[in-house]
Amino acid sequence: MIGHRLAGLVTGVGLLLTVAVPAHAAVTVAPIFGNSMVLQRDQPVPVWGRASPGESVTVEFAGQKVSTKADAAGKWKVALAALPANATPQELTVTGSGAPTVFKDVLVGEVWLCSGQSNMAWELRKVREAAAEVAAANYPMIRGTVVFAASAKDQGYLIEPTTQTQRYALTPQEKCVSQWSACTPDAAANWSGVAYFFARDLHRELKVPIGLIMSSYGASAIEAWTSVEGLKAIPTYRERAEAYDELVKAFLADTNSFPQALAAQQARLPERNRAWFAQLDAEDPGLKNQWMAPAFDTTQWQPITLPVTPADNPIGAPVASVWFRKEIAVPADWTGKELELKLGIIDGADETYVNGTRVGRTWFDVASYWSVSRVYPVPTAAVTSTNVTVAVRVLKLAYPMAFFGPATNMTLTLSEASVSLTGVWRMAKAQDLDPGRQPRPAPLLDKPPGYYYGHPGAQYNGQIAPVIPYGIRGAIWYQGEANAPFYVDYRTLLPGLITSWRKEWGQGDFHFGIVQLADYQAQQTKAVERISGYHLIRESQMLALQLTNTFIASAVGVGEGADIHPRNKQEVGRRLALPALATVYGKKDRLYYGPLYKKMTTAGDKIRLHFDFAQGLHSAGDPPVGFAIAGADRKFYFANAKIEGETVVVWSAKVPQPVAVRYGYASNPVCNVYNAEKLPVFQFNTDRWDNTQLVNPEDDALILPTGWVPK
Repeated sequence: MIGHRLAGLVTGVGLLLTVAVPAHAAVTVAPIFGNSMVLQRDQPVPVWGRASPGESVTVEFAGQKVSTKADAAGKWKVALAALPANATPQELTVTGSGAPTVFKDVLVGEVWLCSGQSNMAWELRKVREAAAEVAAANYPMIRGTVVFAASAKDQGYLIEPTTQTQRYALTPQEKCVSQWSACTPDAAANWSGVAYFFARDLHRELKVPIGLIMSSYGASAIEAWTSVEGLKAIPTYRERAEAYDELVKAFLADTNSFPQALAAQQARLPERNRAWFAQLDAEDPGLKNQWMAPAFDTTQWQPITLPVTPADNPIGAPVASVWFRKEIAVPADWTGKELELKLGIIDGADETYVNGTRVGRTWFDVASYWSVSRVYPVPTAAVTSTNVTVAVRVLKLAYPMAFFGPATNMTLTLSEASVSLTGVWRMAKAQDLDPGRQPRPAPLLDKPPGYYYGHPGAQYNGQIAPVIPYGIRGAIWYQGEANAPFYVDYRTLLPGLITSWRKEWGQGDFHFGIVQLADYQAQQTKAVERISGYHLIRESQMLALQLTNTFIASAVGVGEGADIHPRNKQEVGRRLALPALATVYGKKDRLYYGPLYKKMTTAGDKIRLHFDFAQGLHSAGDPPVGFAIAGADRKFYFANAKIEGETVVVWSAKVPQPVAVRYGYASNPVCNVYNAEKLPVFQFNTDRWDNTQLVNPEDDALILPTGWVPK
């Protein structure tokens, strides 16, 4: 029933969007504009809306008068010349053939978009000491609007109220719900707490109007805030975005045919995957140049001792095709016999050769291929002499790559006799892989498109697209909890969101501030945790700083462990405002980052850590904690620590020859080192070891350094 009614309505909407706007249609302005708004200073100010095709539209503000004509689709847009900050209320007038639209009480200052999931949405009325904070929220020069997606009806969908109460836009929308207001206790109570405290600190320092565009949604994933076109531009996500877009278009064309369209797409996947892997074969230098042939020269390849475990894995996590080779000698009476090759578990897809003959393959279509112990028969024709070359091509699209063994499962065998394949092999990377090219199903489509808030573009379409290209200085972003299990994807999704927003806004590389996730889940008990997601998503967030005009604030130390929503939004706002004031507005008269790891020096059994932004380095309680130390065996132990000036010396009796240190490597880390501005040391690791599967073979009952009592 829903599908039938939607089908008819969507068809009608399609017609409505393609016919000409009726003559003499009232001139409208995009809903993001309103009374009491703030316009961005010192850069062109876009103003846009709808009118009859060809109709003249004039915008007047601050002595400027700019005119244009609506295009054939009825869209119009002008740009006011850059304006200085102005706290005196003014009027912005838009005039067409009908009565003018007048926006009153308009200020000019600094405008920030504030987005993310529930910790950004968390209202001021729910923060720590909320009653006092709300009562004090009286700043006439701070203005804000909380943006909501337009109703489903406005988006062109008819909803069955008994079965579905909410629907998310499938395409970028022009309409949204927005109402600007000055900062009063009544208004600010429902604003984002983080955004309010950020704006309050900026306003106190800059003395200019501050505008906040608050657009957030609880539990939402980053994919939902990125346009589908933006997701297509991210190599690691491209295939999924294209698959989703295909189904959206099929659904819009005929909702009743969606199940068939989904089934048809899924049915094509196996063949498309076969074609993709065939292309990888054709491109692989190892296959083209016969790296498996016994005569191939591997003297320039890197030596590696196999097996390795995730805890002592020098291979890391390349998204690549990597080849491994080993030469062994077998007894003379093995020639011409059928043998059995065992390789143990390989954390990747593999195809394996003996003397150039392919003897086995465990590919991506094998369930849980990363945990399958490889056992391959070797045909009689493969071994013609006592010299045997074993070559293994391993492909990995994410996470670590390793030979797990165990050693007893790495043999070439005839009956009861065997020759070990452990020890030194040679390794070479053949090619980097682009997982975005791999055919994949559309994500999260257990329901039709638009019925789930995490669908690609779901929040972007209704809550970001209608705001573009409103003039802004930048954006602040508090999100990542929903993506914590998928931290590898986040390494490209966050830069992808930033890049796509900047492109879509067309205002250059505007500034982008990131909140590094707060401490959450069970408190740390091990020196370095196994996969938790949170410390790894923090690492992914830090990697986004490779983009220009980005800054970050750690929320570690603010969290409450058992509650994913820490109430101390005051501190999050403060930690965001400090780097914004410094990097965006040039106010660098105080520390604006927590201590950032710079380098380490080793002296005997101790490592000295050096930091930037370390003035006034101190611990909140004795002794300093949060540091883990390891030797060449890569086993981490809690470290003793001593602060000396702007450095920290760490050591452990369990690690007489230390080579690496990590700090704060847990979802809810126990750490307590700050600088004079009371900003925490950023999570760091001095090593470059693979950290996607951290396993410490020690007993779980590891204790923290003597003297430390968790609070």
